[in-house]
Amino acid sequence: MPRTSRSQLPADDLSGVPLDEAPARRTRLRRGGPRTPLPLLPLIAALAGVGVAYVGQSAHATQATYDAAGLSAQNLQLSTHDAQLGDDLARLESAARIVAAAQQLGMRPAGQWSYVAAQPRAVIPTPGPLLATQPGSGDPLQQFVAAVGGAFGVHGSRGAAP
Repeated sequence: MPRTSRSQLPADDLSGVPLDEAPARRTRLRRGGPRTPLPLLPLIAALAGVGVAYVGQSAHATQATYDAAGLSAQNLQLSTHDAQLGDDLARLESAARIVAAAQQLGMRPAGQWSYVAAQPRAVIPTPGPLLATQPGSGDPLQQFVAAVGGAFGVHGSRGAAP
């Protein structure tokens, strides 16, 4: 419908409106919706931060639970494998298996058992350590060095003064 001015309207429509009165001003509305009050922006940001932190903590807790379940299953698997290896080791260390393997290689069990002494006896007695200052220590060079050192008042092998 085309816009019409007051002069184009029929006369009966203008009867209730005074001609000298100014037309009413229309209020202008801001485009884009209502304005957000400035004090609410920090509150909205804080609530968004709390929401993000909550989601992050939930994701971390879920991941930790998943990891714990995986480690528990791996622990059970390793315990089972350890028990199996222990059984295999006990079977391999058994005396009956060792005797059977030796007989397959052509060995025979001994007719008599022989025992080895836990503390062997010394066959040749070892002399105690000989010092250079003892008479008859064996080495003539050591005897000479001891005699010369004693003549000059030197004690010990380093030649330090008393």
